[in-house]
Amino acid sequence: MSKQIHNERMNKVVQHIENNLSAGINISDLAKLACYSEFHFHRLFRSYIGESVYAYRKRLLLERAIKLLLYSSDSITDIAFKSGYDNQASFNKAFKNLYSCTPSQVRKQSVALQPLKIELRQNMTIKPEIKTIDNINVISARETGSYPEAAPKAWGRVMKFAYSNRLMNKDVRSIGISHDDPSVTAPEQIRYDACVNIDTDLKNQAFKNNDNLEQKIINGGKYAMFLHKGSYENFAQTYSYIFNEWLPENDFQVSDDKTCFEIYLNRDPRKTKPENLKTEIYIPLV
Repeated sequence: MSKQIHNERMNKVVQHIENNLSAGINISDLAKLACYSEFHFHRLFRSYIGESVYAYRKRLLLERAIKLLLYSSDSITDIAFKSGYDNQASFNKAFKNLYSCTPSQVRKQSVALQPLKIELRQNMTIKPEIKTIDNINVISARETGSYPEAAPKAWGRVMKFAYSNRLMNKDVRSIGISHDDPSVTAPEQIRYDACVNIDTDLKNQAFKNNDNLEQKIINGGKYAMFLHKGSYENFAQTYSYIFNEWLPENDFQVSDDKTCFEIYLNRDPRKTKPENLKTEIYIPLV
């Protein structure tokens, strides 16, 4: 079996877990999805991701729990149930083992999860546009690591595929999915997807350079769209404003089953001055 086929199979499993976090783990179903026996599947998944299926899902659920604690009105008990725990005591224990603080402390914001305080730009005020969007079919490349390291690698791969197969045109959008909060997730486990909204079949034998790319759907629905102007390096400031200033002052709640994403509006960021860069940031709403 080729490495490409193996990667495609494991990517399907990872995508399935991430899209169905609230559902329980069924190893038999995941093994069938990957076309491997249950006996071999555990070892292959751990080798591919670096942790077991159960540990991977548990970590993602606890990372999602932080967002719910900070930005939702759900009770801690409800968040414990959504995170896969039968009771709050077990949830508290697992949470404290991972983050060295309790869910109550995070909810009260009496602890600083973020190692470096992000200063807001003076007088930052961004009014979002509330939009309802359709599903977006994309081809994506995933890299893990700190965002400054992972993003260029991911874009290098997906653009190599798009240009070498003459799939790029003026209507194709460049979309980034920054799955993880660097203040919560270890740098080596941060996930970044570089996406282009090209709706085509990666299995086409005529395509070149499609090793370990994925076809996925960015779920449609209700979003708050913020226009970020300036360097990508200032994304952290804008996200901080959105979640710490705008969201608490408005009657919206972030959806816990969809992810934020960014649409880069400049055709060639490399040839654009940082201060002239424009990016739409989409925050999913309930």
